[in-house]
Amino acid sequence: MNIEAIVQDSKSGVAYDISELITNVVWETTLTNQPGKLTFNYIDDTKVTISEGSPISFKVDGKGVFFGYIFKRGKKKDEKIPVTAYDQMRYLKNKDTYVLSNLTASQIFTKLCNDFKLSAEVKDASSYIVSPRVHDNKTLFEIIQYGIDETLINTGNWHMLRDNFGKLQFISINSMKTDLFIGDESLLIDFDYESSIDDDTYNQVKLIKENKETKKREIYIVKDSNTIKQWGLLQYFEKMDENANAAQIQARAEMILKLKNRVTKKLKLDCLGDLKVSAGSGVILGISDLQKEGVAINQYFMVTTCSHTFQNDLHTMQLEVQVSI
Repeated sequence: MNIEAIVQDSKSGVAYDISELITNVVWETTLTNQPGKLTFNYIDDTKVTISEGSPISFKVDGKGVFFGYIFKRGKKKDEKIPVTAYDQMRYLKNKDTYVLSNLTASQIFTKLCNDFKLSAEVKDASSYIVSPRVHDNKTLFEIIQYGIDETLINTGNWHMLRDNFGKLQFISINSMKTDLFIGDESLLIDFDYESSIDDDTYNQVKLIKENKETKKREIYIVKDSNTIKQWGLLQYFEKMDENANAAQIQARAEMILKLKNRVTKKLKLDCLGDLKVSAGSGVILGISDLQKEGVAINQYFMVTTCSHTFQNDLHTMQLEVQVSI
């Protein structure tokens, strides 16, 4: 395993090759509106100066893994300097106020990235027009995610954001599927399985709209009596925009029930590393011990968090995954 790490000091502009100085390298990605993160230690060297904001490129065997900017530095007694760098998605934590209408989620993404001068591209455009909304004092993450969530609920099409070695991308979850197989005889070291109706499971959806003309509250309810009998009543509640019509509200309620009226199944996996995998990736699992839990062999799972560790010439990864895309 050949590691290459190049950092350019943000003050002097001088570039340093710190490949031989770094240890304990961890690259982390997640689906939950957080930037990709690279953490490592490097041995203090008087010839190397690294300041906050310095860009850093990290490659493994010639493949670009991470490109971002140093946000944290430290100092330890053993002359090791801990460093935390984030990719471009860190800048989506900036807050602003936007009034947006007649735009798709991918168009919102492009507009915000252009406004904040971020290097970005749309890999898979969305076509659903997001409902008009005032986003007051919201992060760019929150504004874009609102469009992604509304598109998913109303169309079933799921998109995500990622930083692909210095390029922010708006991409479909379906495009993130890989042919990687993880199982009893392939990459798997250990696993921890959980099934739950506690986190994001609902069998009744209640949407309301305040009708200013009639001064009455309109209520829309869809439910699954079978799972209510099985699990008890788990209600999703949301207030709708006053401009939404009855057909739109009914369709939204039915889509929410379709998406959330299920048991969530999560796995934590310890594996040998493969750089095909990051948050959002689809991987094929084949774990015989989970068949009695209803987890079929050769089933796709989506990676929700991913942590790659590079240490002592060994590449491992820790994944959290949920059932099929």
